[in-house]
Amino acid sequence: MKKKRTVALLAILLLAGSSYVLGWSTLFTVSSVEIQGTNSYLPITIKAGEKLARVEPRAVAATYEKIDFIRKAKVSRNWITGKVTIAVTTRTAIAIYNNQAVDEFGRTFAIEAKSAQSLPRIQAPNVSEAVIAVEFFASLPEAIKSQMKLLKVADSGAYLLEVNEENRNIEVIWGMPTENALKAKVYIALLAESENAKIRKIDLSAPHAPIVK
Repeated sequence: MKKKRTVALLAILLLAGSSYVLGWSTLFTVSSVEIQGTNSYLPITIKAGEKLARVEPRAVAATYEKIDFIRKAKVSRNWITGKVTIAVTTRTAIAIYNNQAVDEFGRTFAIEAKSAQSLPRIQAPNVSEAVIAVEFFASLPEAIKSQMKLLKVADSGAYLLEVNEENRNIEVIWGMPTENALKAKVYIALLAESENAKIRKIDLSAPHAPIVK
């Protein structure tokens, strides 16, 4: 009986000692903090000298995941060096919607103007329609994508493209996003015709009978 009590007492003392060393002693403190995964400024709330045991990885990660352009964050502690690493995964912009970037999950976030220049601009009734429109944009031939300035999605679901061909603005009535491969071929073929050198409008809603103006 005495032996059991002794073992229990030693276990309690060991636990108490470990808790003190981890949480209160000068050992196991934060020596440095590193953020990985982005060059953008992110605030650092963890201070050098803070007890490592008091740095809660999930809580810290959740704080960073509230930032609009951060999709995921993971926090790790090195008990030997005292270094805390915050690895973030940023959102990837696939289009500009309502003057904000939108990612493949339909989440919007702020983006630098310079980075936004190469992204397609989408006008749509809602962000879900915008994400679907971006998928459509990605499926187009490079000859169309590289010249497209704006993709409008009507309430009916029909698409209208604004492209710039050799400094000439052309409005393309795509119609519903069906027969896309055929419409793309017809569009490219129409532009290749010399008599269409000055056209400003193409209606591809019926690709077998396109209209140019």
